[in-house]
Amino acid sequence: MKRQAARDKRKKAAGFSLLEVLVAATLMGLTLVVILQVLTSALRAQEASRRNTEAVLVAENVLEDYGELRNYKEGTFSGREGRFDYLVRLVPQFQVPLPAPQDKQLICYLVQVKVSWEERGKTKSLELHTLRTETIKK
Repeated sequence: MKRQAARDKRKKAAGFSLLEVLVAATLMGLTLVVILQVLTSALRAQEASRRNTEAVLVAENVLEDYGELRNYKEGTFSGREGRFDYLVRLVPQFQVPLPAPQDKQLICYLVQVKVSWEERGKTKSLELHTLRTETIKK
């Protein structure tokens, strides 16, 4: 009787069965795969966000450069800054004559900046728009 009880006790304390180990390993493997996919997606999103922020900064710099001009001319201008290509369009929107003693006109220009770049084999782009005014003699 004592031997039977000792043998039963050893069987219960012997450890995990092969099936239990395989199930646990499979669950851990699946969990690891999911975690790696989440991390990869997060890194891709972070990289896309960083490039988008860089493109916005390039567009703001170009807008600032063209905003400081004093003699606007209608037209399209292009350039490159780092990995970003940009296209600037200056389009007069309307003219307003100023009161008689000044003998000038106020011209409002639409300044459009389109920045484009390559990301994962696709062309991405963003646009910023602003209005600038200039006074000229009639």
